[in-house]
Amino acid sequence: MILFDFEHESSPSAEAAVARLNEVSEETRFLAGGTDLIPNMRIGITKPERLISLTSIPYAPPTLDAKGWLEIDALTKLSEIEHSKLVGDAAPMLAASAHSVAGNQIRQVATLGGNLCQETRCLYLNQKHDFQFVEPCFKRGGDCCYPFPKNKKNVCWSVYMSDIAPVLMALNAEVSVLGAGGEVRLPIAALFTGDGLRPHTLNPGELIRRIHIPPAPSHFGWGYHKSTVRGGLEFATALMAVALEVKAGGLVCSDARIAIGAVNEGPVRLDKTEAAMRGLELNPANLRMLADQASQEVNPLPHHGFSKPYLRDNIRVHLKRTLSLAVERAGKGLKENRS
Repeated sequence: MILFDFEHESSPSAEAAVARLNEVSEETRFLAGGTDLIPNMRIGITKPERLISLTSIPYAPPTLDAKGWLEIDALTKLSEIEHSKLVGDAAPMLAASAHSVAGNQIRQVATLGGNLCQETRCLYLNQKHDFQFVEPCFKRGGDCCYPFPKNKKNVCWSVYMSDIAPVLMALNAEVSVLGAGGEVRLPIAALFTGDGLRPHTLNPGELIRRIHIPPAPSHFGWGYHKSTVRGGLEFATALMAVALEVKAGGLVCSDARIAIGAVNEGPVRLDKTEAAMRGLELNPANLRMLADQASQEVNPLPHHGFSKPYLRDNIRVHLKRTLSLAVERAGKGLKENRS
């Protein structure tokens, strides 16, 4: 698959990149690691006339601010996040999710910001469309959603598959976005529209600068699971991230956040299941009940050959195990604090 002709230039800073994109007239995209953008250009999902490379922009290693928040530059490579001692100590679930992305060669070039900005996927969309799959779908400006032909033209049921976004939602992270008007800080959930046609709220000329993760509360536990067909080098079948806090006297939940990914147009929080957890003793029977409830609260899109009942069963089974692991970690923290 030979790429089409396009202009390419490098930028010395994020501010210069934003200013340059806002002054050029042709369709332009930012290029970081390129592990999502370049394949999508090859198969014609996007056809920018110009790329502004961010690869020459210097970036700082992960740091803790004065309030204990973990700050990570969006241009940080996933391999650096995976192996960072600071990230492993302050946000081990983020390190685990970075390790789950593709293979080492990809993680050596893929960036944190790029992983969050990746396009949605579906079996029809991610085709070259020059042989068997010729007609364009809604997302490519066509007149039919071929996987779901009864959809209206403003509905695209493609799936957002970032391994890291659900983790950042569960960790209550925030994101700094740089645009022509300066830098703003937002909750990570504000990045996602839940719309397959336009999955992100970023406007042309805006880019993610850094991620901010608050310090873990007392008696904290976490769990992360990525379901794939072959265990590695795969996009997810389903993702689940759990962050919970228990009361000092025992394993009674005082707060919880559950985020599910790779089954909808964006990552989703399970608000009803989270509410049911608060004040509940986290014993095996209750964890089973919560996993059952979660599997019904989420409304997964059938994708890549997986049916809705299968995806719900996958979430039910693996979320029970993920919750159990989070409770185990929280309980271990209780014992360590008592000793």
